[in-house]
Amino acid sequence: MSERRPPSRASQGAVLRRVTVRVPEGRVEDLRRFARELRTRQPGGPANTAPRWRRVSPSAELLVDPECQARGIIKDIRARGTDRFHWSVLAPDQSHTVAAGHTGRIARGRWLAETTLRAFVEDWRNQSGRQNGDD
Repeated sequence: MSERRPPSRASQGAVLRRVTVRVPEGRVEDLRRFARELRTRQPGGPANTAPRWRRVSPSAELLVDPECQARGIIKDIRARGTDRFHWSVLAPDQSHTVAAGHTGRIARGRWLAETTLRAFVEDWRNQSGRQNGDD
């Protein structure tokens, strides 16, 4: 059986703990950067107002919408020409791909994924607004 976690105590005083984590040598700086971002976050505020690409492996980057948690992904699959970078956008529940494609340039792949992600999030907001209005 799973235990229920106690509610967050962010509004009360923050309790700090020292933790030791073993990570691959190449990921140390990413983890340090993430820890710095966590320390600078405003309590109760959004983590990042503007989503940005994060490297999750040497060949993949991830973009997450902070509101609905939809994801944009770009992978370098090392193919030649216009098939080198595969981009896709996943719905928040990760059950299906909203859109996907290939391109020869990473900048174009990011742009296509970002544009598709923005359109999906806008659609998601409109649908959520209509559903909330019906309640």
